[in-house]
Order: sequence, then C-alpha cells, then structure tokens
Amino acid sequence: MSHPYYRAGEEDEGGEAMAGFQGGRRSTGVNSNRWQQKYQTMRAKKLKGDVVERNNSETGNLSRGQRPGAFTMMRDFYKGYTDPETRAATLKHGRPVQSTTRKFGDNEFFGSDKPGAAKRDATMEGDIHTDGERNIGEGFMADILDREFVTMSKLPVEVRKQLRVKFDNRPYFTSWVMFVNIVIVIITLATQSIAPVGFVDKLVTRQLLRHNLAYETIGYNQTTNFWIGPDYQSLIHLGAKYSPCMRKDKEYFEKIEDDIAVEDGTGCCIREDLNACWQTKQSQCTSSFAKFKENKVCGLGKHGCYNEAYSNESLWEGAYSTWPNCPVEEEHRAEISALDKDKNGVKIEKDHLLCEVSARPCCIGLQGECTIVSQEECSFRKGFFHENATLCSQVSCITDVCGLSGFLFDNVPDQFYRALLPTFMHAGIIHLAITLVFQATILRDMEKFAGWWRIGFIYFASGIGGTMLSAILIPYQPEVGASGALYGILASLIVEVVVNWKIYKSPFLELAKLLLLLALLFLVGLLPWIDNYAHIGGFLFGFLTSFVVLPHVNFSEEDRIAKLVVQIACGVLSVVLFALLFIVFYLAQGSTCENCIYINCIPFTDSFCQDSTMELRPRIGV
Repeated sequence: MSHPYYRAGEEDEGGEAMAGFQGGRRSTGVNSNRWQQKYQTMRAKKLKGDVVERNNSETGNLSRGQRPGAFTMMRDFYKGYTDPETRAATLKHGRPVQSTTRKFGDNEFFGSDKPGAAKRDATMEGDIHTDGERNIGEGFMADILDREFVTMSKLPVEVRKQLRVKFDNRPYFTSWVMFVNIVIVIITLATQSIAPVGFVDKLVTRQLLRHNLAYETIGYNQTTNFWIGPDYQSLIHLGAKYSPCMRKDKEYFEKIEDDIAVEDGTGCCIREDLNACWQTKQSQCTSSFAKFKENKVCGLGKHGCYNEAYSNESLWEGAYSTWPNCPVEEEHRAEISALDKDKNGVKIEKDHLLCEVSARPCCIGLQGECTIVSQEECSFRKGFFHENATLCSQVSCITDVCGLSGFLFDNVPDQFYRALLPTFMHAGIIHLAITLVFQATILRDMEKFAGWWRIGFIYFASGIGGTMLSAILIPYQPEVGASGALYGILASLIVEVVVNWKIYKSPFLELAKLLLLLALLFLVGLLPWIDNYAHIGGFLFGFLTSFVVLPHVNFSEEDRIAKLVVQIACGVLSVVLFALLFIVFYLAQGSTCENCIYINCIPFTDSFCQDSTMELRPRIGV
C-alpha cells in the first residue's frame, strides 16, 4: 500500500535538468534519484507507528516511475507556507521552511513520555535546523536537571500553538558583557599590582628612616585576595562598590569631625637642631632631643604667611581646621629668622616656622585614614602623600581613596554610578573565570530564549538592586562582581517554571531542584569575600523583573488575565523597592543590623570574617 504522496507512474518534470531542493534552498547538480530517496525517508518519518514501518518496506523498492515527480515534491514542500507559523519562520530565516513540529496523524507531541527526556522530539530531516534553538522550559538547565514534560495531546489546542514557537535569539548581550568583563580585568591587572593570595591580612614589615630621623622597623596589615587579583584599595580606586564614595556618609564624616577635634589638641614636636619637626600629641613627643610647642602648627602660622589675602589676624584664631593653608616658603625663611617681636611688643616664637617639616598628611588604607608620617613611610604603606599640606584637616582623603572622576563638590561624594560599575568588575582571575562560565552557559541560554533587551533588563536591574542592598547593609566593605546580576538570571529560571507550570510532568519536583541549587549557592556565599547581600538583592529583583518581561504560555483566558495582573504588580513592586533602596541609602542611611553578619559570613574563627564586617576606624594617627 502506497502513501498518497507517492503517485505511481508520475514522471519527473524536467528530468535530470530539474534542480533538487534541500531545506528550502535551490541546489543545482543534485542527483534527482538520490534526492527522491531522501524525500521518501522524510515523508515516512511523519507517519505514525505502524504506518512508518509499512511504508518503509513498501516504498523502499519503488521504481523510478512509482516515485513522486519533482513538481509534486515542490508542491508538497511549499504547501505548509500558508500556515502562519511556517510563514513567520520563512520570513525570519530568509528561505522557505516547514513547521518544526512533528505531526503524527491528529496528535502532536510536546516531548517524549520516556523518563529523562529533556527536549522535544527531533524535527524531521529537511526542516530548518534546531541547533541552538531554545523552547519554553528547555535549555541548558533543563538538560542538567533532567526535566520531563507532558505530551502535547494533553494540552488545549491554543496552548499547543504557543508551544510550537521556537526561540533562536542571538546572544548579542552575553557576548558583549563577557567581552567587557575580560577587557576590564586585563586593564586592572595591567595597571595594579596583585595582592598576596590568602584569606586573612598579611603583616608586612620594613626598616626605614622615619620622620624623627631615626631608623625603625614598622609594619602594616596588607589585605590579601584569594581570587588572584589586586587588593581592596585598588578595587575601590577603580570603581568597586563602596558607600563613602557614593554618598556623604554620616558615620564617616562624623568620624572625621571627631578626629579634627583631636587634631586641635596637637602641637609641633621640634628637634633641637631644627632639622626635623612634625605635628603630634604631646604624649608622642618623647625624644630627648626634641621639644614640644603647644598650640603651634609645624611650618604654618600668621608670621610665616606672606600672602596678603591671609594677613587678617582673625583668620589665624580658633581651631586649626579653620586656618588658611599658607605654609612657610623657602624664600622667606631669612625674613622670618630676623623677626623678634610683633607690633604689640610680644616676642615671636619662630622655631616651628623655621624647622624642617619631616612629616605631612598621608591617606592610608581603605577608609583613607590620615596619619602624619614621612614620605618614605607613606610610600611603603601605599598611601597618598600630601607634600603641600601640614594638617589632616587640610586634605580630603576620601577623594584620594575613591579616585575615578572625583567629586563635583569638595567633600561631597557623589559617585552614584558605582551602583552599576561593579557589575563589570572582578576581584581576580578566578572570579572572572567563574562568571564567564555562568555567562557562557546559563546567561547565553536564557538570552536565546528571551532576547537581548529582556535579559539585559533583568541582568542590570538585578545587578543594581543587589549592589544597593549590599551598600546599605555593609557600606564599608568594598565589593565587585556580577553575582547580583547572575542571581537575577537564576531567579528567571524559577519564574520560567512557575509561569509555565502545566507543561511539566512534575512541576513541584522541577521547582525543588532549582531551589536546592540556590540553597547550595547561598551556603557558598557564607564564605569570606563573597557577598550574600548582593545575591539576595539580585535574586529578589531578578524574580520580580522576570515576571514582567519573560515570554510565557497562557493556558486559558483566566490564566492570561491572572498573569497580566501579576506582571503589573511585580512591575510596580520593583519600582517601589528601587525607590525605597535609594531613599534608605541616601537619606536614612540605615545600616545597623547586628545579626545580619550571619547571613553574609559565619565566623568559624575570630579572623575568618574580618573582611566581611568592616567598620570605621579612626581616621587620624598622630
């Protein structure tokens, strides 16, 4: 028994000169007899069960006269073009194609009934290729988690039509963001030195000439980095999340005000030979060869300033922080030395003006602590030395620490772009490698399904949301990386399961697999140098925005309306939460959460979480 398409006695129209068609493309010089045999196989694969076997046996030995002619094959190939799905696919791919859904009689199958089937049945030979295509519910994670789907025949006709749609978006966003990540890490490693590898700070010591002209062994704790990359201070300077650089942090500047008050109680410690002097507390001026001048500033005073703008004596009264920055110039030293008494007949003290200032402000560490040290010591401790200043109140250490574009107004941090910039940065080579693996697999797979603008929207919304939550809860801990954005993509996988619930054989099991994976990743986030707050914030915003923009299946009119309501609610909630985060961060600046430490890091030892609980330290060391 022959299939109706195999019309006995029909001859090829045009004979060997007639070109064959493969996959909708005209191909000249193809052997007609060979192509017709291939065509028989294609048509046979569309028959159901026993029909396939019967026609395989009956058509296998058909003579040339019994096989369909070229015109018949062309007509059959193009007959499906009137179908809307096939027509849309033809316009998309630029060539005539057939529907990619297999049909067996009146039944269409969404997936195999066999356990472990994570993909739909393969399309018949000759259709458009499905390599790289991404259907609803499928993809990389579906293969990893071994998902099972219900058969198409159990779903309504309208649902079947929606499930026939194949997604084959090109991963433009994934390619771009991976390229940017790699370039930024290369620039970082090329311009910054690599920190020692480890989990706890490393003590570094050296013997050098200090400001009191004595050789001493000094040391400091250098931050380590087990990701194989630069230290914290370098990351802040390049754009890491760091709250004092993003806002005028109340606690930070209150600490500065307290330290300025301490500075007003200092004086000038002067060596007897005037070869060295430095600003310090009286208790720190212990050298037998030095004397302490109370209420004096080394190298600064009204009798040493020859700038007419600062000639008013009232400018030199009150706290040191209000004094003009008018240091003694070398050309005026002879004039100062010749001074004896002022206009009121009071003897002028001039030793603090004629001595050689051997220590000046140096901004050191992550928080820009200001200390009065020599230039050599400042360089050893990798600080920012201010050779034209004499007091810490005259410098802005936060500007030195933050770097980048500086601030629009002095001492008013405004680098709000740090909410997004850390998403493109990484702490080191290992950190970058982990991110690239995720992006090349899960992110790329989701972009093929959702498209570049949808996945980009979820990615950046999650990244900014995670950064802002981290900036509120741990404002003084620098953070870089795309972990918040990547957790947002993981949240979109959960949303995909939730909104397409009925296509899975065991939806609760599929959801449990994803939640278990997230729980394991959350446990990993309890280690130092990993920011669980960014993970939580990224997951939350990824979950909400995925409901708004991800494609989904509507199983009924009521289901469509319900999902529309959820989309609107999630969109509104996302905007409200974003506004709330920014209000709390910039206005309320609430960051007190004593027990939150156990969400971000579990202190197995006293020093295990020292990098995850950074607090403000004194700014001035005098």
